[in-house]
Amino acid sequence: MSENLHLGPLDVFQARTVAVPGFDIIYFEAGTGPVLVVFPGAGGPRLGPAFEALAGQFRVIMFELPGWGMQANDVADFDGLAAQMSEAITALGIDTYHLLGTSFGGACALHLAMLDTDKVISLTLESPAKLRVDSVNPAELPPEKFLPAFRTHPERGLPMLPPDPEFMDRVWPLVMRLAGDGMLDDAFAERLSNLHVRTLVMFGTNDGVINPVNGSTYRSLMPNCVAMKVYDAAHEISQDRPEAFVDAVSDFVRRGMNFLVNDTDRLINP
Repeated sequence: MSENLHLGPLDVFQARTVAVPGFDIIYFEAGTGPVLVVFPGAGGPRLGPAFEALAGQFRVIMFELPGWGMQANDVADFDGLAAQMSEAITALGIDTYHLLGTSFGGACALHLAMLDTDKVISLTLESPAKLRVDSVNPAELPPEKFLPAFRTHPERGLPMLPPDPEFMDRVWPLVMRLAGDGMLDDAFAERLSNLHVRTLVMFGTNDGVINPVNGSTYRSLMPNCVAMKVYDAAHEISQDRPEAFVDAVSDFVRRGMNFLVNDTDRLINP
């Protein structure tokens, strides 16, 4: 596990390891019920209040993607990374599951849903980094714009730590190799149009990394997709608006396309 990670308290989540060819993959598990597999962003696993709350409703399993620990990963593309994660999930004895991916992990989750369509019950993409029209490379953001791009409310959720140089030198080449240019080509558009897994795409209205306009592209191409914007949140929605994030994700996982119909009238407090 990378020393760069800031996970928050681990009194709820237990750190475990699963072996797949070439890797010992660390994952963090808590809760019971329907399985919710989580792929984190390029900064590695981050837990915090939102995922602790989700673990009160689901069996949450957040992976550290192979290559983010001390074992290098020479995988060529997102399809290859998704295949590695499919092996890890299978090794845990999980047959069907709900899938959530954040940013870079959202791109991996999207490819896994294409690979394991018969196993993925639902797909939630938080600020997914696959399509990045009119977006920025976070590594190129000046210091004064870096924090606001990711967090509107840095006082909430886990503290944002400055990137560790050793971690960035080791991981960022892999991120850039897999992420590509973020443009949509005809071949990938066709793959999206053939993906029928029910999908929720979430962007914060203040996202300073990936332009929320990309959400409409997923919605227009995917036959079973809804896109929503979370008000007053930047790129890290789960840290900026944890209650709103949990409400939306848990509703979607439990109710499918009937999500966001509350059991009782209430306000979502930020």
